[in-house]
This record gives sequence, structure tokens and C-alpha cells, in this order.
Amino acid sequence: MYFKGWKNHKSYTLGAELEARIQDKESFELKNYSSLIRERFSDEYKEKIHQEFLECMVEFVSPVCKTSFEVIKELREQISYLNNLVKDDGIVIATSGSHSYKIDILEHVNEKRYDDFADEYGILLSRFHICGFHIHVALESYVEAMRAYNFSLEFLPLFLALSANSPYFNGEDARLLSYRAKIFEQLPRAGQSSYFENFSQMKDLYEKMNQAGSVKSAKDIWWDVRISPKFGTLEIRICDASNDFERLRLLIVLFQALCLFAQNQELKRIPHQILLQNRWNALRHGLDGLFQNNDVITTVRDHFLDLVNRMEKSGIFSKLGSQNDIQKLKDLAYTELLASKQLKVYEDTKDFKEVEKLGIL
Repeated sequence: MYFKGWKNHKSYTLGAELEARIQDKESFELKNYSSLIRERFSDEYKEKIHQEFLECMVEFVSPVCKTSFEVIKELREQISYLNNLVKDDGIVIATSGSHSYKIDILEHVNEKRYDDFADEYGILLSRFHICGFHIHVALESYVEAMRAYNFSLEFLPLFLALSANSPYFNGEDARLLSYRAKIFEQLPRAGQSSYFENFSQMKDLYEKMNQAGSVKSAKDIWWDVRISPKFGTLEIRICDASNDFERLRLLIVLFQALCLFAQNQELKRIPHQILLQNRWNALRHGLDGLFQNNDVITTVRDHFLDLVNRMEKSGIFSKLGSQNDIQKLKDLAYTELLASKQLKVYEDTKDFKEVEKLGIL
């Protein structure tokens, strides 16, 4: 486990990872193709475009960036490279929180780490064709990271609702806006995490799990938000993937602002069961879901708008140079959710192929 001295001189810089699927260009069925594609990558792109657990998936990884615009520009450039590489292969690269087709067991990448995963988790990973969008914000110290981590637990449902993009799975209507969130939390060390008194307490947990062989590194912790000591970042992992790049960019802006805002805010802990209920309400009902902040009951939408207003008043966006995004964030509260678009397309066409077309990158 990596717990050397933490001194990040690039605080509040950004990074992101966007997971995607490889699909047949005509049928939109998943294609076990990532190892074949990777053989053709230049050395530069082997560092940028990674394999995931399944052969039908890839992950686009940005370098450290100064702004949300830089992150999205980098991801789009990688996607363009891959699209050009496979233009004659009869495949497309697409993404959403989950694939909508009914699917049998898929092939995983032939690597020891993934072989061990397949052996340990069996059927839980056999149809794990879900895609997320992860955001990293660099923090200067363990103390800052811990403050941002604890403070962010209350607001994770906002990111889940704003990104919800997985209403269908295995040929069925999940009756949820983000079924991906429910699939992922089936794994140990995934889903809603808990508050920690300080970083030493979190470090002690990581090390105990490492001693037991449960985890080999911090990247085997799959919580909705986690501290990554090796990179000096706080990483939010709760968001569904999408090809709505402006929405993705605004999620980056929101998380960066939240991390800075946390440094001067009093932490008001919410009971764990209420955190879980808020998470459920967001993935089930989106922005219309109820949100409970101890004794105050509102909606996810109103809690999001309240947060943006509080951060605006504090000058956080101006400090980060993202003041021009304030109104765009507020508008996002009333923009149709991506999951709702999927539901509408299927209601109109009764064809999952039309749903899958929405995710083409």
C-alpha cells in the first residue's frame, strides 16, 4: 500500500476517466475486441487508453489538466484516435451507464489481476458491462483530502442524479435511472462509504485489509468516492458514463468546487442509513428524488441548487476560474436527464438498438 509523504504541488488540478464499450457497427452487440485493438496502439496511446476487466470495454484516461476544458479536450482527442484506428473494423465505440441488450457471459481480459477477479467474484462480474465516469481533484495534503472526502459524502447523490444514464440492463427496464450504481455496489468495498475521524483511521483500514489480502493497493477500494494516496487526489466514482461532454465537464467543475468549498465548511454528519436512502432516491428518481439532510427534507434538485448558490456566494467558482459555469450548472438542474432520453426513445421505438445509438462516441 502506498502511504508515503503526501505533498501535491498541483492542488486543484484535474483528471478524469471515461469508460466505454466496443460494439458492432450494425447490430450494436458487444464485441470482445480490446486486446486486438491494443496491439495496434502507438506507445503514446497505450499510456492513455486502458483495458478494463472485459474484452468489450476500454477506458479513456486524461493526463493531469488545469481546467475542465482541457480534460474534455484530451478525452475527445483519444476517442477520435480510437475511432480512426477502428474505422474499417465494423465497430463503434459507445458509452452509457449500462448496455441495454440481453447478454450472456462475456470474456474478460487475460491478465492475472482480472483472472483473480473472475475467480473471486464469479457471476457478479460475468455481465459487468457497466461504464462510469471518474473525476480526480488533486489536494495539497492528507488533511485537505480528508476534509473533502468527508464533506463530499453528503453530496454524492447529486452527482449520481445529474449523471444517471442506465435505466436498462440485460434487456429489461430496471425501473431505476442508474442501475449501474446498484450493480457496482454488489461488490465488496464498493458503493457508499463511511465517515472517518482522520486520515490515520482510513490508512489503518487500508493497511488491515492489505494484511488480510483483501486488497493489494488503494485502487482495489471501489467506493463511490475514495482518496488515492499514490496520486494525491480525491476521486469520485459514482457518475454514470455518457457522451454528453458538456454535462461531463460541468460535473468536473462541480466536484472541483466542492473539494475547495469543503476546506472552510463545518462537517455535519448524516447518519449512514440516511446516506444510503438519499443514494437510492437519486438513482431511482433522479433530481426529483427526496433528499434528507438530517432534519431538513427537500429534493435532490433543490439540494444541488442550494449547494451551487452557497459556493457562488463564497466566491469558490471565482477562485477556481469557473465563474462562467455557475449559470450552466443551475441550468443543468432543469435539463432532461440522459436516462430519461433513453426511456423516451425506447417508449417511442420499442427497439434497444435505437437506445444504444444514443451512446455513440
